Amino acid sequence: MDADYRGRGALRRPILEDGDAVQVSCENRGSEAREHELASHCSDKALKVILFLQFLEVTAFYGVYLSLIVYLQDVLHGDSASNVASVNLWAGVSFFMPLLGATVADSCWGKYTTVLIGYSIACVGIAMVTTSATLPSLSPSLCAYCAPATLIQKLLFFSGIYMCGVGLGGAKAVFMSFAAEQFEDKDDDGKKAQASYFGSYYAVGNMGVLTAGTLVVWVQDKVSWAIGYGICGLIVAVAVVGIAATAPMYRMLPSMGSPWKGVLQVLCALSRKVKLKVPDDATQLYEEEDVKNPLLHPVHERLQHTDQFRFLDKAAIITDEDLDQDGNRPWRLCTVTRVEELKTLLRLIPIWLTSAVYFVANTQAQTTFVQQGTKTDSQIPAASLTSIETVCAVAFVALYNSALTKPAWRLTALQLMGLGHATAVVAVAVAACTEARRLRMAEDHQLMGIAWLLPQYVVMAVSDASHSVGQLDFFYDQSPETMKGVSTAFYFVSLSLGNLINSQLVILVASVTAAGGGTGWFPPELDDGHLDYYFVLLVAITVVNFAVFLALAKNYTPRRVYLALNSS
Repeated sequence: MDADYRGRGALRRPILEDGDAVQVSCENRGSEAREHELASHCSDKALKVILFLQFLEVTAFYGVYLSLIVYLQDVLHGDSASNVASVNLWAGVSFFMPLLGATVADSCWGKYTTVLIGYSIACVGIAMVTTSATLPSLSPSLCAYCAPATLIQKLLFFSGIYMCGVGLGGAKAVFMSFAAEQFEDKDDDGKKAQASYFGSYYAVGNMGVLTAGTLVVWVQDKVSWAIGYGICGLIVAVAVVGIAATAPMYRMLPSMGSPWKGVLQVLCALSRKVKLKVPDDATQLYEEEDVKNPLLHPVHERLQHTDQFRFLDKAAIITDEDLDQDGNRPWRLCTVTRVEELKTLLRLIPIWLTSAVYFVANTQAQTTFVQQGTKTDSQIPAASLTSIETVCAVAFVALYNSALTKPAWRLTALQLMGLGHATAVVAVAVAACTEARRLRMAEDHQLMGIAWLLPQYVVMAVSDASHSVGQLDFFYDQSPETMKGVSTAFYFVSLSLGNLINSQLVILVASVTAAGGGTGWFPPELDDGHLDYYFVLLVAITVVNFAVFLALAKNYTPRRVYLALNSS
């Protein structure tokens, strides 16, 4: 059979058996020189510029996000339930955009162009928001019992913030992978430099959140909403000019094609062979044998065959019709590695869904926790409380990184995610107890001190840091090689889905609890509701989600690389 394949000049023998080896062509040495030539464009100056631009992007994004619920409440005069739902919907759309942005960048535009276009769209959006907050005719009167915003006022404001969310959100994951492209990561030194840079990238991002949660939010609350949003607009404008002016110093790689193409190829090949029987011997399935010239084609890793989702193996069954097809063969016959990539993706989806449910609890720090803060005795803006969570999250990551030198303290990515799930339960439970105490004091016409909210923010910081770091590490490590570029977008999409679920959950709970003419859990005046009951409901949901995650993590089958080839 092997001879027949070779005689047709295209197909090779089935999957590699144990003991087989593949030699890398000596032509790889030439590619190494070319790669080093490309890497010469990566200077320290370029990396510092990228860090600065990311700081600007995060500061502007969270300058809008952290105080959004306060603006809707105090300026647009929305009710409690609709405000939470509006913030969650906006955040959901914004954090879904990284997946779309990464797909567009890999398919056609390229990463640099995608980031530049995204920043430009956001600049226009924040200009609309600033105009809405500046002109008296475009914003309602600032009084406790004024009429809600008109349709025109809402249309201008929400159009602006959604343009901001689409632009900055679409550039988030793309900018992270664009930063990774600035390194020559084929050798140990390059990999160490890249790992060190991602640590700086994370720290600078949190500094942006801290700046937004303190300086920008303070200006919005104590000085003027127009000036606060104007600062955000100026920041994005500087980012647009900065990335456009510094284009020559970046290492720019061409787009590699859609990351979803391989998935579609497997599904298409499977549909053609759905009636075939999968062979008992997996070595009869198709796998490429040749190592292509790395100057012309990338050399990919090969994955071991697994027995899970065996029906997908039909896409790798060799038929006589496959031998006669040349141009569209990848859509008729897929390699075992290509099939295993889809299997890996299917294994990741359930764990990804538990992350989305996790963010239903996590997003309370930017919505209901802030609402609690507005009803306390405090001289600081309620939205600035999120800066406490940011500081604690950075401190936790620093402590964990220092503990990595001790093997006994080292946690796997799944264990870190599990820690995040467990501490999220504790954080929401603490919030429920705190809210119950605040309501009791409100009945006696007393204000609770804002310090009572610190425990729930500290615990949620530990939860957010451990889960986020674990999820990013886990998905990047386990994602198919062809999807490494969009693996960081999975994090943002789970965050997006969590916000969307929470927004719909709030609307449903508010509707059900207010049925029959009651005030419900989310009345216009928070003191008349029962936010503590909603927190108890979230505790129950988070506990069930944690149990599901533990079951999935225990039974997860990691991808196994049979043979990894590189061009150096």
